[in-house]
Parts: sequence; structure tokens; C-alpha cells
Amino acid sequence: MFLTRRSDYGLQAVFALAKSSGFVSAKQIAQEHRLPVAFVKKLLQKLCRAGLVKASVGKQGGYMLARAPEEISIREVLQALEGDLAPVSCLSPDHSCHLADGCTTQRIWARIDEKIQEALDSISLKDIL
Repeated sequence: MFLTRRSDYGLQAVFALAKSSGFVSAKQIAQEHRLPVAFVKKLLQKLCRAGLVKASVGKQGGYMLARAPEEISIREVLQALEGDLAPVSCLSPDHSCHLADGCTTQRIWARIDEKIQEALDSISLKDIL
């Protein structure tokens, strides 16, 4: 699992939405957190496609969480932004490894991955606010 600026900026955007009671523009989030507006828009669109954020167009439009902050886990957000969160490529669903049958470390990585996923699942946006 390699977390990028997408995760950092995306979490900042999601936390901004979690703190708001209504729609917030991408520009407002970008300005408040000193982030590039175009990048924030792309991140919010990814989060919309994942069903974590909803968008509204118009003068009072913007973005807001699609569910309550306590119903959205950090894992969901990171997965929407980054895709697969496996710590090593051999655990990715679309990866096949020629060493898999005799691999001595895959079980260790699988346990580490399981614990990471459990930890990320156990933390909601509300827990961080």
C-alpha cells in the first residue's frame, strides 16, 4: 500500500465535508486547505463515483457526504482514492505470482494486510473529527 497525495488531499477534503452541514464547493475546500482546485475537483469526483460523496450543481451547489460521518470508514475513502490497498502486489486481486505455491512470506503479508484493513475499517470519519 503506497499512499499518495491523493489520499492526503482527499482525506482533507472529506474531513471538510464531514464538518459541514451543507454543500461545500471544491474551490472553498481548496482555498481553506491550500490545495490545487483542479486536483480537489478530481478527488471529489472519484469520491462521488465511489458513492461516498454527492454533488449538486447550481449556485448553492457543491459537494457533501453521501452518508453520515460515522458510516464512512477511512478504508472506504482510501480505497476510493487509491484503489487496491494491499501492502504488496502479490495480495492484489488481479496479480498472479509464479512463486505463490512456495512463497514463505505471502502468509505474513496477508496477516499484515488483514490487520491494516481491520484498523482502517474500525476508524470512521466521525472518530477523527
